[in-house]
Amino acid sequence: MAFRIATNVSALNTQRWLGVANAGMAKSLERLSSGYKINKASDDAAGVAISTKMNAKYVSLAKAIDNGNQGLAMLQTAEGGIEQISNILIRLKELATQSASSNTTDRTALDQERTNLEAEITKIASNTKFGSTAVLAGANTINGYGASLSTTYGIEDVDVSGAALAAATNFTLTISAGATTTLSLYNGSTTQTVTVTRPSDMGQATANFSTLGVKVTINASVASVASANGFSVSVGSSSFTYQVGDENQTYNRISASIKNFAYNSADVLNLSGDLSSAANAQTYLDTVDTAIGNLTTERGKLGAAMNQISYHVANLESMYENTRAANATIKDADFALEMSEFTKFQVISQSGIAMLAQANQVPQLVLSLLK
Repeated sequence: MAFRIATNVSALNTQRWLGVANAGMAKSLERLSSGYKINKASDDAAGVAISTKMNAKYVSLAKAIDNGNQGLAMLQTAEGGIEQISNILIRLKELATQSASSNTTDRTALDQERTNLEAEITKIASNTKFGSTAVLAGANTINGYGASLSTTYGIEDVDVSGAALAAATNFTLTISAGATTTLSLYNGSTTQTVTVTRPSDMGQATANFSTLGVKVTINASVASVASANGFSVSVGSSSFTYQVGDENQTYNRISASIKNFAYNSADVLNLSGDLSSAANAQTYLDTVDTAIGNLTTERGKLGAAMNQISYHVANLESMYENTRAANATIKDADFALEMSEFTKFQVISQSGIAMLAQANQVPQLVLSLLK
């Protein structure tokens, strides 16, 4: 064995192993502090890639579960309104049965209640909302415009989503353009006139026909429009689509369609007639029976959609749980193992420090040769 003073090889070797022990202890401390065994890509490059994908998946699944539950809440809101309409139809059936009998004397009162209850059906259909979305009023669609109702004549947009319609309706729009522009809208029974300041340059102005539930947006090119120009609006079902998955696939979406439940809408109830005579009441009985049958059919469709969403959400919850569990096996730290590793490196580090002190004493032995 050679005795050297300039280079203490034993001390260098001890320092190297002490560094390894300190690095191991630092890594264990990092894992114990964060709770993860993968804190950076260098810890496990493949594990980071897999874990990141799983993390994105379960975050999206969590939101899909929320979407499904919100969809259920929307459909339950709709069913609540349908249930009240069903109760009204049952009462109308009772009134019609009473009025259809020859010994009934006060049909005027019965018919007045019928009128009020039919109006209430439409109110329920219009006011049953999830947030700001009406769920029983159907969806309005513009079928066609008159020749002058275009951007060429300064018509930017016509919004009919707020119109409470039971059947297809023709609207007629008249515009008198000027610095102050006057717009009149007629739906066959009601006319509403709105005045707006003519927009300048690239600006726009919206005439809100609140009584008719229509909004017309104009631009600076607005021109006078004759009464011959109008548009037709049809009423159909409201369609709702819920994203209940983490991928852009049709099997990750569920749609539900809800028809217009206004009392005189041809979609479902189509109530007509009165109770002013026994004969009319007898005819009305058939009308109510048909309405009840149509309502129960649509309510059944709604229940089927709710069950579909419920089963899908249950599956999503299982997927979410399993994805989180799988990700935990990749990324989460095993505290028992990490504590053992930390203790091991701590002991090695303490031992290394002690041995480094001994290694630093070796050159002192050389001095005894110089005496």
